[in-house]
Amino acid sequence: MIGLRWLAILGLLTGVALLKMIELGPAKNVNLMGLAGLAMILLNVTYLLFASAKRQYGKTELVMLLNIQMVIDLLFLTFLVHLTGSEESPLILFYVFHIILASIIFPGGFSYYYSVLVIFLFSGLLALGHIGIIDHQCFFKEIHLGGDIRYAIAIWFIFVITMIVAAYLAQNVTQRHRRVREKLEIANRKLQEVNKTKTTFFRYASHEMKAPVATIQSTLMVIDEVLGDKIDDRVRDMAKRAIGKTSEIIEMLKDLSDLTYGNLQEHQETEELDLKSLLSEIVADMSAGAERKQQTLTFQEPAKPCPYSGNLDALKKIFNNLVSNAIRYTQEGGSIEVQLKPSLDRYTIEIIDNGPGIPESEQVNVFKEFYRTPSAKEHVSEGTGLGLSIVERMVELHSGSIQLISHDGQGSTFVVELPLGEIL
Repeated sequence: MIGLRWLAILGLLTGVALLKMIELGPAKNVNLMGLAGLAMILLNVTYLLFASAKRQYGKTELVMLLNIQMVIDLLFLTFLVHLTGSEESPLILFYVFHIILASIIFPGGFSYYYSVLVIFLFSGLLALGHIGIIDHQCFFKEIHLGGDIRYAIAIWFIFVITMIVAAYLAQNVTQRHRRVREKLEIANRKLQEVNKTKTTFFRYASHEMKAPVATIQSTLMVIDEVLGDKIDDRVRDMAKRAIGKTSEIIEMLKDLSDLTYGNLQEHQETEELDLKSLLSEIVADMSAGAERKQQTLTFQEPAKPCPYSGNLDALKKIFNNLVSNAIRYTQEGGSIEVQLKPSLDRYTIEIIDNGPGIPESEQVNVFKEFYRTPSAKEHVSEGTGLGLSIVERMVELHSGSIQLISHDGQGSTFVVELPLGEIL
């Protein structure tokens, strides 16, 4: 309201200056219009000071304050209409703006109330002028239309119709807008509730299903280890395939659990940790898997600790996933290196392997959900294609970035950058 009023004041004072320049209208009336503009400036400054107090208003109080401003503005406009010739005044069309504004700001049928108020003010102005209680201001010196009652009635009739139609159109449009917005808000709340329920179920189901599947897998592994050569080759082959399938299921459940993690942790709490110690622990935990494939897994760490503020669970998932992927897709006897490079405003973590690499044509899709490159499918059959998309989401939750540098047959490097933020 205050901002719109500044524009109106600017337009009024510009109009006054223009009228003086072209010598149109009685000088007294033009001067009074300028004084009205100054009075509006003082009033608007008062509104501005009142608003800058940053008080918390209730809905009823706020509506009352807005209505007071609107009514005072209409009184100023009616005064300006009087100065510019009443029914002859071109300013009467500005009443429409107030009706439209009322329909936008206020709910219900406020635009109709304001259309009645506008009609009352304009009708009263015409009546007072033609009765002789106030003098009719002939703003256009060469034109004396105000003395003809027929012209006044015609202008009054057109004005009333215009105000009613403007109120109807404005109210109709804003009511439709409000109804659509309310429906969208209700639909959005329902979708959020459904999504929350679905996410909770997926997380619960994936967590609860992992234990029995892991039990089945360990049972099969014990059977295979204990019986060994005592069982038929066909049975042993089936047992090994069953062990492989349970591994796929466990990986899928893990990815499903991680996928829901991002939805639940967008407003997660952070904690102070040492990124160097975290990566050292992850590399140590992954060493057994690398040794089984006769791979070399090393950690190139800085000399000093690397303090960082982040979510421990998410960071573990990020680097566990990247290092385990490097081990899984690198051939036996290969090498994987984890590097941590601190700088003034960020940490750069690189996971480097000398595996088969990823062709450039496939790199654009590696962070998409459920996407697995053809070369990945050739090397490892199991996998959901969710791992890297989950990693990217968790990195973004830390305001970081991740990129892939790879060439077909020349290995891959995943580069994670984590800004220090408040640590500095």
